[in-house]
Amino acid sequence: MVVLLFLLTVLGCVAADRILRLREKAAAESRLVREPAARIPSLAAQELPGGLFVHGGHTWAKLDASGAVRVGLDGFARGILGKVDRFELPPDGAKVRQGEPAFAALQSGKRIEFVSPVDGVVCAVNERINVDPAAARKEPYESGWAFMIAPSNLSRNLAKLRIGAEATAWLEREARSFTEFLSLHRAMPLGVGATLADGGIHVDGIMESMDGEILQNAVRKYFR
Repeated sequence: MVVLLFLLTVLGCVAADRILRLREKAAAESRLVREPAARIPSLAAQELPGGLFVHGGHTWAKLDASGAVRVGLDGFARGILGKVDRFELPPDGAKVRQGEPAFAALQSGKRIEFVSPVDGVVCAVNERINVDPAAARKEPYESGWAFMIAPSNLSRNLAKLRIGAEATAWLEREARSFTEFLSLHRAMPLGVGATLADGGIHVDGIMESMDGEILQNAVRKYFR
């Protein structure tokens, strides 16, 4: 009798534990449905090199030993941009201003403009990003630089840019903001990205499939 009671007690405990685990699993699955997974651009997670300043339009500036400023796209921009046909770079001697369009990515008939992070005059361009675009995309802060500027208002311009931990934290916020932007615009006529089983969206290279109003909204929100 005592053995029977003991066995019944053990079985009751096992059953209760099983029920509790099933309830926890159901709750977890419910949370996954309500909270789609965030898929941030993988390049956005790259560590920023020391001494690199980041503009709100997702271009970066880095002082060269010559006194010129090297310019390129940050990891977030390169991540969501994906493959491009070519970059349209400014000619030597062109005057550029902070926050104004200075170069563009040409992609399947689209032209996506990016701003200059500082004022000055273009003194060199990196044609290698069109010769070997895969390498430039993989290393946005090294071989992926676009052009160099002889700056004219450097101290004033740099005061408006982010650097170090502040820039890294901002890039992470921008990546999360972009996933929210995509979620809000999924009801628009043009479908973009691949929706995953957990509700998330692949965002690496997603601008390759963007066009029309959603592309204009994305450029206006993230590249200005």
